[in-house]
This record gives sequence, structure tokens and C-alpha cells, in this order.
Amino acid sequence: MKNITFITTGQPTTNPRLVKEAETLIGLGYRVKVICCFYQSWAQKFDQEIISRNKNVYIYCGGDPEVHRAAYFKTRIRQKICSLLFGFTKALGVPENAISRTHAEALHLAKKIKTDLYIAHNLGALPAAVIAARYNNAKVGYDAEDMHSGQFVSNKDGMYLLNKYIEEKYFAQTDYFTAASPLIAKNYQNMYSCLNPVVINNVFPKTKLTLNLNYKTDRPLKLFWFSQTVGGDRGLEIIIAAMSLISKPTELHLLGSCLPADKQHILKSAKDNGIHENQIYFHRPIAAGDVIKLAARFDIGMATETASSLNRDICLTNKIFTYVQAGLAVIASDTQAQELFLEQYPDSGNLYHKNEVQSMANCINQYAENPESLYRIRELNYGLGQTTLNWETESKIFRNIVEQTLNNVQ
Repeated sequence: MKNITFITTGQPTTNPRLVKEAETLIGLGYRVKVICCFYQSWAQKFDQEIISRNKNVYIYCGGDPEVHRAAYFKTRIRQKICSLLFGFTKALGVPENAISRTHAEALHLAKKIKTDLYIAHNLGALPAAVIAARYNNAKVGYDAEDMHSGQFVSNKDGMYLLNKYIEEKYFAQTDYFTAASPLIAKNYQNMYSCLNPVVINNVFPKTKLTLNLNYKTDRPLKLFWFSQTVGGDRGLEIIIAAMSLISKPTELHLLGSCLPADKQHILKSAKDNGIHENQIYFHRPIAAGDVIKLAARFDIGMATETASSLNRDICLTNKIFTYVQAGLAVIASDTQAQELFLEQYPDSGNLYHKNEVQSMANCINQYAENPESLYRIRELNYGLGQTTLNWETESKIFRNIVEQTLNNVQ
């Protein structure tokens, strides 16, 4: 069986999409390695459970701020220097080291691993994958969970120019290209005619659940929102303002890493809108595989993208799929990607006009005032997650792409 090496600029916990792909290939008998690096302190303890499932697969590089401090700060300094130099030179690996803190270390490791296919997750990992593939005469795959050059408002932004440069230099050297939403695929294909992106939805493996008969109780309506971090510019203030207009008691449950300042900001927003702080619940980060089980305790999943950039307007995050798979009704802002999703699955939830409090409140009240209808939608979504929107389905697409790439001998 052939060798496959993944490269990412994050940790296993912060990149569940990569973990699903790696474990799928391991299950098929491929010899898999994953080159990764420190990204978030909260994720370190959860990494251990992922690593323990597949020993000798994950290889860290570039240090961390707690144990391997010297290596970590060395790579941070190098990245900052290269970011400053990028405006003056594109030579000597400056762009590659500017876009990734651990480019040099990942490349060194990748060259040493004799591999048939390198798969890059995150744009910062792509240069190392392409250069190592050229060195070892291997193939290259790339997964676009975001449209990186679409993350910036101005095309004069230095980071936009860096991301655009890496895209233009390395995309044409990939052998396959996957994307996490139809609109990311479409926009990238329009921008780079050499690409033929394949969409792989950001779903999780099936999870067996028993939905609570919540509509038969008088308990509060429970809203759920999650992300790796809880903070500003995520639409949370709109949810809180809308809660003051709901016809029955409502709770908001937030899952993710939350800094004290962000927590105080959210609680102040609640107070300003007449919402008691005991209606706002903060849940600490948990393993990615446990999110669906936690989500199933609630009623409505809130997908509150603000479309602050093109990327946020066209990305389809794992939020909306998690809510469906957990059997929640969905309330989503009318970004391009989420509007397209609800056109395809119109019974899964409702759209509100982004940043409009009354529009969101109207959507929530539809469920608050029709609890039996809410429960029927929850049942429908859970069934959709069991039959269609799950990793068991999407993994077949991924497997076919990998097999076709490996079998396409030049």
C-alpha cells in the first residue's frame, strides 16, 4: 500500500477535517503520516486522544510556547521578519516562511518521508507539500477549507498580497483540489482556470442519538452556537438582542475557547438587552467527536456568519452540518453559502437577514410558538444526517479522488 503524508499549519484538534481524511486512509490500509504544529493551547490535551488512536502518525514541528519555547519563538521571529521582507523580495523562501511559521521545519520533515502523495491542509502548508513532492517525485493534493485570498477587504492589504502570491505560485502545481463549499470551489475555479475543484462537505461521522421530546415540556428554548473561539464579529450580539424579543424563556449556549474580556463583553451585551446572565451559558472546548452529542441537548443551532469578507460569505462551516447531524433546527444568516444550502435543504431551517435583530427574532419565534413543528424539523434533520449529510458519504468522494490521483501515473 502507498504512503501518504498530510501537512498542516495547525494541530489535529483544530483541523478535524484533516483527521477524518487521515483516519479514512489509515482504515483503507495506507501508510499515513501527518506533519503538524502548535496552534492553540486549549487544543493540546485533546490532541493526545487523537494521537493515541493512531500512534506514530502525527509529527509535530516548530516548538510550542510551553515546552519547546526556543524553537517556537525562533519560528515566530522568522515569520515576522519574512512578513516584513515580503514587500521587498520574493526570493530565499521569504513568502513561504511569511505565510507559515513552520514552513522550513515541515519541508525538512516532508522531504525525509518517502511519500507517494502529499496533502496540504491550509494555504500555509501548500508550499512545503509542493516542494517536497517535487523532491520525491510525488503527487500533491490540496484542501481549501477557506478561500484564503478572499479573507481580506482590501486587495492592497499586505496579507492579501501574500496569500494571493502563494495561490498563484502553487495552485497550478497541485494534482487534485478539494473545497469545503460549492461557492469556494466556484470562486477558485473562476479565478484559476487550471483548477477543477471537487466539493467535500464539512460533515462528521454518523452519531446515534435519541432526540428528547422537548416540545412536551415547558422548559426554556435552548439556542446553541459553537466555534473554536467565542468572541466578537461572530453574530453573537445579534442573537442576544433577538432573545429580548422572544415569546418564551430562552437560553443561549456557547461552546468554545473564550477569553475573559470576550466573556465580559457578551455578558454586558446581555445586560444591555435585558437578558439575565443566567440565560447565557459558556461551555469549555471539547473533543470534536463529542460536539454532536453535546449539540443534541439543545433545540436550535445558530449559524450567524456576518459575511465580513468574501470568504465568510461563501464558506460553509461545520456548524450548519453539525446542527443537522445533531437533530437541531437551523437558523442561518443569509450569506451566499448558507442561502444556497437552505435552497437545497429548505426544510432544515430558516434564513434571517444578517445583522437584523428583528429578522432573527422572527425566525426564533416561529419555533418558540410552534414547538411540535420544531420537533418535526429536528427529526427531519437528524434523518438527513443519518442518510446523506455524513462523513460516510463524503469519504467515498475523498477516497475516489486519492485513488484516481495515485493511479494517474505520468
